[in-house]
Amino acid sequence: MDDLDGRFPRYTDFSPAVPVWCLTPGVKNAIHRFFDTTPLSPSGRYLAVFQLPEKDEMPRPGDRCGIFIVDLLTGETEKVWETAGWEYQLGANVNWGESDHQLIFNDVDTSRWEPHAVVLDPLTGTWRKLEGTVYHASPDGKSIVSADLRAMRRTQGGYGVILPDEKVPYHKGPSAEDGVWLTEVATGEKRLLISIREAAERTLSSERLAEYNAKEVYGFHTKWSPDGSRIMFSLRFFPDEGGKRFYAMYHYGAKLRYDVFSIKPDGSDLHLAIPAEQWDKGGHHTTWKPDGSGFTMNLRLDGKNMRICQCGYDGSGLAAVGDFTGSGHPSFRPGGRWGITDSYRFEPLAFDDGRTVPLRLFDLKNMTERLLVRMDVKTPGDSYIDFRLDPHPVWADDFRYMIFNGMFNGTRAVFCARLDEICS
Repeated sequence: MDDLDGRFPRYTDFSPAVPVWCLTPGVKNAIHRFFDTTPLSPSGRYLAVFQLPEKDEMPRPGDRCGIFIVDLLTGETEKVWETAGWEYQLGANVNWGESDHQLIFNDVDTSRWEPHAVVLDPLTGTWRKLEGTVYHASPDGKSIVSADLRAMRRTQGGYGVILPDEKVPYHKGPSAEDGVWLTEVATGEKRLLISIREAAERTLSSERLAEYNAKEVYGFHTKWSPDGSRIMFSLRFFPDEGGKRFYAMYHYGAKLRYDVFSIKPDGSDLHLAIPAEQWDKGGHHTTWKPDGSGFTMNLRLDGKNMRICQCGYDGSGLAAVGDFTGSGHPSFRPGGRWGITDSYRFEPLAFDDGRTVPLRLFDLKNMTERLLVRMDVKTPGDSYIDFRLDPHPVWADDFRYMIFNGMFNGTRAVFCARLDEICS
């Protein structure tokens, strides 16, 4: 990615502190996946992006959108698939597998309304259907992990797949038949790594278990550690409404609660790492530390000030990493010195024009931060929260670059910024 000029236009608005390019000038309404997975192929040559609809409106069951590959060497762009397995925030959860010949993402069999993952060779067009779905692929690309994507919009829109309402599962109490699903890419076979009920019974007090039994409980984020040794997963729960409730986050606020766990891929060494009592103070966006030893997240540990915090995979040592204001989607480079994050338009660090947000760089050695890029994220439809555009900054290309979303010439686009010259 060292020589992008000539193939991709520069982004120069607000005088970025680092070189920035738009990587998707040929794809309208493009986004990359999330802040925990690089959209670059294993060789670094190809960028995978998802194309959202031209008009922001609630997706209907069966609506299809495109998955594109951008050749960073030639600048050429190609649509490689159309899928019905998507939502607005993470698209079809596009992950790379073992090599440039494996692109893994979700689709929906609309004849049966069943979601499933696809493993596609984007260079030849050959593909296979997998039994399970994908939220996150393991670092070696051999396994994928996911909660039940059908049920995700029970708690929040944007992260799963859209099915007819009557096809969305309802769980009162912790289900013994649903939980964290692991699929082997080579065979396509899936298995239940741990059920919601088992996770609850192995970790919760009798009082907390009684709370689970009285509420609707669903899985949400599932993420491999960078070394592949552990999986993080979160469970969300809210007052039981007999399966009539969708988008509980927007209706219940604090009544929607969260627990975050970690577990080994063989089902052992389960920990309730970040209990709901912590999230109740205010917090969001847990991801793995780069060495896999624990988590990074935004939390109000004192109940007032949002800080960027870290803890061990078992929840030990939970503390702020400094006085940095927590915002957006924080993550760190190996070694722990350098961190990046963005901001929502409604967070205190957003600019007062109502359109632009900062992409921030942290230096934990000197305890300083600087503004890298100021980016417009105001989309035509984002008066409704599902249509918001989050930059989702992610480290890429041996942690030399940052890839993120933003607006470019009036449409969603994917950008990259070169950081190695300031993160030496």
